Amino acid sequence: MKKILIVLMAIFLLVPALTLAQDKFTMKIGWAETADPKGHPGSAAMYVFKDYVENLTEGKLEVNLYPAAQLGDAASMLGQVKKGVIQSCSSIPSGMIAGRYYKNLYIFDIPYLFNNNAIAWQVVNPSTDFFKKMADDLAAKAEIRPLAFFVEGQRHFTNNKRPLRKPADFSGLKIRTMDVPAHMEMVKALGASPTPVSWTELYSALQTGVIDGQENPIGNILYAKLFEVQKYLTLDGHVTLLNTWVVNEEWFKKLPAKIKSAILEAAEVAALTNRGMSQLNDAIGVGELKKKMQVTVLSDNELESLKKVTQEKVVPFIQNAVEDKVWIEKVKQEISKAEKHYSQK
Repeated sequence: MKKILIVLMAIFLLVPALTLAQDKFTMKIGWAETADPKGHPGSAAMYVFKDYVENLTEGKLEVNLYPAAQLGDAASMLGQVKKGVIQSCSSIPSGMIAGRYYKNLYIFDIPYLFNNNAIAWQVVNPSTDFFKKMADDLAAKAEIRPLAFFVEGQRHFTNNKRPLRKPADFSGLKIRTMDVPAHMEMVKALGASPTPVSWTELYSALQTGVIDGQENPIGNILYAKLFEVQKYLTLDGHVTLLNTWVVNEEWFKKLPAKIKSAILEAAEVAALTNRGMSQLNDAIGVGELKKKMQVTVLSDNELESLKKVTQEKVVPFIQNAVEDKVWIEKVKQEISKAEKHYSQK
């Protein structure tokens, strides 16, 4: 009888501890950029998210941050999230996810799709129905859920050889692209040779002449000090960088409703942080780069020439690649709404 009482007492004492353990959750997040929250919009967003969600959940969700590619490059971290090794990662180009798991994301790689960052944000920010429907669809089909698309600026070409104004100027150049098939098709359409290089190896590849040029938003060109190894910058804004922040869907689904709601709320706040800092980088960045590089501003006719050549090649590629072509029409409709929204102000 005494032994039974001891066992029952042990169970009684153990149950609260088990319940407490089940009420606490851990979220590991990796990304490629600096550990300094003031150094990059993506880093700022992660630190804001951690503070906001831990306070909102009263410590029931602990967020562990792994910046500066501690957990590998973008492709490696994305694979870890997919397998459930870590819960979340950021700094993932939307086109990389399109190439591996969810081809509908290719819609964002149509050259010159968004006229500016404000239009892109109006379409893809986490509060929109468009984003929420795409997030649910991606999660259902690929088992990774986007928490936000970070609008980190329009991408521009840099190189060491000459100013780039027309398609013929790209001939023979080796241009670094991300490992995104649609981007490679775009560079080929311009007559250059696309060369995928990871973000962490980009500076050295430019420095050693492995590649002649690359393409990135203003903020990234400054952040990585690419002006030290590049001479010419062409402001063409061919693609808007949507860095995707994802979470493992299986892990997310098992969380209590209050924790999931807190994550989504905190993700919106983090996305706003990223958006504001990215816009600031663009606002001051061009002036800074004009002191360090030869900057080319294209005329409307020159821009239209690049748009025509790239879209003729890339749009059919994307139309063939996407699984649900309705998303192409959906994004065009949302862009039209966003353009009307701003034109009426």
